[in-house]
Amino acid sequence: RSLISFISNLVFSRYKLYIVLYPGTYSPIVKSFKEFIIKVLISLGLYFLRLLGRKIILYVYDLPIEQNIFVWGKVPKERFSRIIEMMFLKNASVILVFNILSSRWLTTRYNLDMNRFEYFELLDYGSNIQTLGKKKDRYLDKIVIIFSGAFDNPKLREKIELFLQNCSETMNIIFLLIGKNSHLIKLTRSNVKKLNEVDQKSLPIIYNRSNFGLVLKASPYYEFGSTSKFSSYIHSGLPVLVPQDYWYLSTIVKKYSVGIIFKDCQDLMNKLSRLSSLDYYLLVENARSLGYKIQKGYFFKKAILKAFKKVRN
Repeated sequence: RSLISFISNLVFSRYKLYIVLYPGTYSPIVKSFKEFIIKVLISLGLYFLRLLGRKIILYVYDLPIEQNIFVWGKVPKERFSRIIEMMFLKNASVILVFNILSSRWLTTRYNLDMNRFEYFELLDYGSNIQTLGKKKDRYLDKIVIIFSGAFDNPKLREKIELFLQNCSETMNIIFLLIGKNSHLIKLTRSNVKKLNEVDQKSLPIIYNRSNFGLVLKASPYYEFGSTSKFSSYIHSGLPVLVPQDYWYLSTIVKKYSVGIIFKDCQDLMNKLSRLSSLDYYLLVENARSLGYKIQKGYFFKKAILKAFKKVRN
């Protein structure tokens, strides 16, 4: 009854425009035939909205099918999940994605029209995390590099362990690993510290005692966009360290001058050793400037305005 009520309210609503976060409650992944039928009915509700002349803007901040395949090597009932994703996407008047790689991937897989896509570039991050102070001398002591993530992801663990193994053990550079199951990281070094998940109130303290946020490309899936991790670093005024093989994010770092791009850990160590306090201060200021936009929803608003123009046309 609740499903029927949801669909009827959707179809007979007075609204002419809908902004739908995807996946959100519309995750395409199905684990049973019953769940498949329910999501087909929801898709049909969106289809009837289109027939009634309503417009749907789909804000795609994640691709859960691809994420499961790249991380775990499979997705439950992939054929049914693909059908659901195709129905969701084809019912959208405009589809917002991170970058052109995402639009080309979805267009090729689901035979979509490239003209229906707009790009939001970065994930906005509205959480209240304080920004760094303006001290230039905070770079003169030990360099603290944060790497946060969900370490139950085997690809992520493998990537950070390999990265750290190729780093020389120097005590003036501390790596702080933060996230669920960080104890699963097998590498033990004096300059590698591990913290489990921390609450939102503790993040400002940790970030304000750090110098950089590290991002690694754990799988090809990462090229479909940026991450909430990257946005949280920038939001807090932390310059980022990004490997050059992470093509999309490295272009963002270059565009806004908010960090250092490196080939491998040894290359990173060399670049950090040559970085002056003034150079670091400029990176912080650039990160703060971009972080302000991220906090205020600049990238979402910019993409939505472009989507509105497409819908009116």
